[in-house]
Amino acid sequence: MLKEFIAEYKSLYDFSFSQGFKGEFERFCASVLEPKLHPSSELKECLNSLDFLNYEPPFVAIVGQFSSGKSSFLNALLGSEILPTGVVPVTAKPTFIKYAPHNFLMALYNDGRQEYLSLSELGAFVDQRKALKDVKHLYIYLNNEILKDVSFIDTPGLNSRSNADTKETMQILRQANALIWISLINNAARASEINELELIPSTLKANALCLLNQKDRLNDDEIKRVLAHCALTYKDFFSATYAISALMELKGEENSGFSEVFSFLKGLKNNKENFIRSNCALILNSLNAQEIRASSIIAELTSIIMRFSNSFEKKLSNLENEYKKDFELAFNELKRHALTISAEIKNAIKEQKCEYFKPKKSILGAQNYEKISYSCPVLDSNEALSKLIYNDDKMSKIFRNFKREMDNLHAKIKSDIDEIIAVLDDEIKLFKARYETLRKSDELHSDRLFADIRQFSCDVYASFISPYKAELNAKYAHLGLFFERINIKISTNYQNSIRLSVDFLANKLERARKDYESEPLSFSLYYPKENEITERVLNELSYYEFESEFIGTAPFCVKFLRSLKQSFFELSIKNIKSLDGIKKRHNDNLLSFKELEKFTKFA
Repeated sequence: MLKEFIAEYKSLYDFSFSQGFKGEFERFCASVLEPKLHPSSELKECLNSLDFLNYEPPFVAIVGQFSSGKSSFLNALLGSEILPTGVVPVTAKPTFIKYAPHNFLMALYNDGRQEYLSLSELGAFVDQRKALKDVKHLYIYLNNEILKDVSFIDTPGLNSRSNADTKETMQILRQANALIWISLINNAARASEINELELIPSTLKANALCLLNQKDRLNDDEIKRVLAHCALTYKDFFSATYAISALMELKGEENSGFSEVFSFLKGLKNNKENFIRSNCALILNSLNAQEIRASSIIAELTSIIMRFSNSFEKKLSNLENEYKKDFELAFNELKRHALTISAEIKNAIKEQKCEYFKPKKSILGAQNYEKISYSCPVLDSNEALSKLIYNDDKMSKIFRNFKREMDNLHAKIKSDIDEIIAVLDDEIKLFKARYETLRKSDELHSDRLFADIRQFSCDVYASFISPYKAELNAKYAHLGLFFERINIKISTNYQNSIRLSVDFLANKLERARKDYESEPLSFSLYYPKENEITERVLNELSYYEFESEFIGTAPFCVKFLRSLKQSFFELSIKNIKSLDGIKKRHNDNLLSFKELEKFTKFA
């Protein structure tokens, strides 16, 4: 199957190229039309139009405001009054004028039909003063020597009464290889003209000529002044400006100005290859721009993630010290509570008069008992529990407050981290908003590329934020279990811890008393010290169980933050590598375009 795929791909995209300029152009087209670049239909159409020049004469668009004498100029240039003229727009349909051995008219209809007619039928198609037929374009074929070297497109005026005419003219200009702008000499360089000239594609400006018609109406001095003014006004739009008279040319009079026009047209024939190269340069600039744009968008997202990763690491490092202090304070507070409990227990230990009977032999050998009285410490459990649990809510308030502080610390940790994440969240949402509706700014740009950018932007939250959120939720679950364990073992269980401490000490005192009575010489009474009582209370309050997690060299808060930091760092690296892969594809395309630049240089 792989071999079949490779064979099919080669049949479609592996070309053998012609020799010389045509081969270079074919190679250029094959490179920029690579399937991986997803070329637009407009780009394909543009290259087809340029390729057409390899086999056909260059097309010159005749453009100007209506009633500027475009049709009159063409009639004079061709030496025959073929096109109708008038004071209202008469070229209602784009009219292509090309060479053929015999004269005829071809009408291309909007439904694709073609109709071949005599030139005498032309008026029915082009004169807006007559009922027009449903024609898209007209093609006039003439046996004229000029048309062997160049073809013309007679366009509707840019300032015609019909917006459709103006739009049609702009579409035609994209197909033209050169442009001749016709203006009336006594009405040239007006502001309305300048506005329209701004619309001319940049590809035409190097091969654009301005002709000021009806020079026969002015004297030589007036013509010089107008030409000087127009040369300054039109300097950014045309390669040259000349004064002509279509009427004088039709009459065969000298000094009509048409000699400069014929020189310009002859130069187009010889300059065809350079025209193709210059257009390919513009195409290359357009494709470079789209790859740079796409790459910059990916770089922008990469920068967002890198800034977040660096900021997250720094902020979590700062939080480590803050939380270590909070945990230490909480642990010290728990110890203070244990001291309070142990003090109450200590106060409940009383000296009590006790006695026991010790066997004693009489002089006569009879078995007697001797009563021994002594004082011993006894823990009044009821008193201790009454003060610590039953009849006083002091401890209840203390541990409710401790629980509240732990809950607040838990919430603070989550809030601090959420605040850091919110910055990334906001930046990603702004990124998404910026590019999810992005449209190409140049018709040559790839529709697929910009559709992919829009889709990428729509998916960016799920692709780049959701993994962080998922990892954070898993860490939060672990954090929640830690504080829940504190709550269960300390805050909620404090009463049981007190009871166990009291029972333990009471039992130990009782055992010591019994051992003392049984063997007073071997055993002594037990007098618990305050630190011993405190140690017992701390043990029952799970103080030592949590010691390393509160005040160890790596307390829980530090391990939690470092684990989160590492997980996010790994996610960021993964995301950046993914983005670098996308960016590399665009950079590779830019490198391939770089290799094509040599073709765009003039020979």
